[in-house]
Amino acid sequence: MSVRILVADDDPASAELLTYFLEAEGFSVSTAFDGNRALEMGSSGDFQLVILDVHMPMYDGIEVLQLLRKRYVLRPIKVIALTGDLSDDVRRSLEGSGVDSFLAKPVDLALLREEVNRLMAV
Repeated sequence: MSVRILVADDDPASAELLTYFLEAEGFSVSTAFDGNRALEMGSSGDFQLVILDVHMPMYDGIEVLQLLRKRYVLRPIKVIALTGDLSDDVRRSLEGSGVDSFLAKPVDLALLREEVNRLMAV
């Protein structure tokens, strides 16, 4: 069974790059372009991992993360947050919400590959 990944990013160029890269790595990838769609798709149970941009319209990535954590208490979905906002407030909010990994934008694709493989090996 192929690992299904949801890429949630409101920047089409970033979403396209991540999708292309992850599909080349053998993953099945779907995309959400705002927080509302990310929450809807992430709550479906169809995905093992969400790669989540922090700053998106509708719900931001931190809100999406918090809501996903409430819905998946017994079997939490893995979440990697991506953001160019490296402020302490954002980092604390992500850590307090239970993010599995945090990567800075622009994303280092080799590091992303390592994190995806690490999280999906569990």
